[in-house]
Amino acid sequence: MIKTVHKYLEESARLFPNKIAIQYNDLHNQETITYQSLDKFTNKYSQYIRSLGTFKQEAVAIFMPKKISAIKAMFSILKSGNVYVPLDINSPKSRLNSIVESAKIRIIIVNNDSLHLSAQLFSELKNVKIINIDEEISLSDIDTLTPRQTISVDLAYILFTSGSTGVPKGVMIPHKAINDYIEWCVETYQLSSSDEIANHAPLYFDNSTFDIYTAMKVGATLHLVPDSINQMVPSLIPWLEESKISVFFCVPSVLSMLKQTRRVRPSILLNLKQLLCAGEVLPPQVLRTWMQCLPHVRFVNMYGPTEITVDCTYHIFDEIPDEQTKHLPIGKARDNMELFVLTDEGELTQAPGERGELVVRGESVSYGYLANDLQTKSSFIQNPEHNLYPDKLYRTGDIVEIDKEHVFYFIGRKDSQVKYLGHRIELGEIEATITSLKEISEAVVIFIPKVDSLEDTLGCLVKLKEEFDFELICNRIRESLPKYMNPNKVILFSDEFPRTPNGKYDRAKISIFFDN
Repeated sequence: MIKTVHKYLEESARLFPNKIAIQYNDLHNQETITYQSLDKFTNKYSQYIRSLGTFKQEAVAIFMPKKISAIKAMFSILKSGNVYVPLDINSPKSRLNSIVESAKIRIIIVNNDSLHLSAQLFSELKNVKIINIDEEISLSDIDTLTPRQTISVDLAYILFTSGSTGVPKGVMIPHKAINDYIEWCVETYQLSSSDEIANHAPLYFDNSTFDIYTAMKVGATLHLVPDSINQMVPSLIPWLEESKISVFFCVPSVLSMLKQTRRVRPSILLNLKQLLCAGEVLPPQVLRTWMQCLPHVRFVNMYGPTEITVDCTYHIFDEIPDEQTKHLPIGKARDNMELFVLTDEGELTQAPGERGELVVRGESVSYGYLANDLQTKSSFIQNPEHNLYPDKLYRTGDIVEIDKEHVFYFIGRKDSQVKYLGHRIELGEIEATITSLKEISEAVVIFIPKVDSLEDTLGCLVKLKEEFDFELICNRIRESLPKYMNPNKVILFSDEFPRTPNGKYDRAKISIFFDN
């Protein structure tokens, strides 16, 4: 059994040396690399990284657009026994410098595209070396080093997520966590070397873990979705068709945006076999449209924060949800993972009918947050039922409910529970109810406590499927919710909703719409 994830590449290079491992096609030019070439390059470049004086398990940053050179950098870092840290090239300088400093990064790998920008952003940092992976290196300049042994408990990557204090949190993920997840994915979704797998997510977003490592594990071809395609949503479907994609994993809002382009219709994406979603709530009406148009595709809803290595639950849809459906299931636990509800009384339960914070236990739970013991101890707790030995549980901060079939449903964020008009309400529940209305295409609900105003704002940004009378829509919303859950401000919005680089709703920007 493969214990470290860079072994996926080495094994596929042995089995499929001349097969295309990665393809980058932005509709103007195409770049490819075979498994053998990728393996040889990363063997050589890993030696170069080591020759720079890195010690085992040192964090090395990747700062470049999502192209083949970025995947080369990832596997070179892994083969050198180090830990990769993908950086968002569009992040503010202050955030990037904060990450570099907290991870004690001394080496940043760039390519020709990001070389000039990296010099502007990181020039003030001391003891940081920038190396360009597109530049030729000669092994004659490098002493042949003894291969560095990497074991399953070693770290593979650190992903920085938003912190509640405004300081990014570095989530530490070991090889064994990725391996456990990827082994399960390959078996559950029956992936093989004949698959064409799209990588839609940015490398600093953990959904990309599925795309990259499943492809390398089975010897499939990984197709990197170019930024230019992501920025022009209508062009994504033609790109998927031209690339003959068989497996596509994305956040649900991508499906929502594609649905609004009116390009989702029967007879498209005939090569697609599986469409997987995770990262945010999947609206029932969006899934309904896609399932009706693509009956040949298997649809899966998954759930999981970065801290548990991509996903810990899954639900395969056998039937199209009806129009009365308000919440779609996130499903049951995948192999080697356990799910519990933490009740208000502080008890862990798996009993049907219970609602509370989701707590996760299992092989893929991360080691915690880099250099942040306080936050780690708060979120990663000892199992109260097993005090005699270490048994870590992760508190997700998400509220879920268990149905009579032991299927889990996501209700909302614990921190999105707000007190409004004397009632404790869940913003996610209001969103789900409003988006279930047949006239509504998208809806985001935000809460702004009163400061300068006379009352709290419970705002709803709404996009309609077609033109309707505003008062009629407000009445429909009022009729669908209890009085204490009704938004006191509704804004009709015809443009694309503001989104974060990960494709999720940018609630901070949306809240600005309600300031006036």
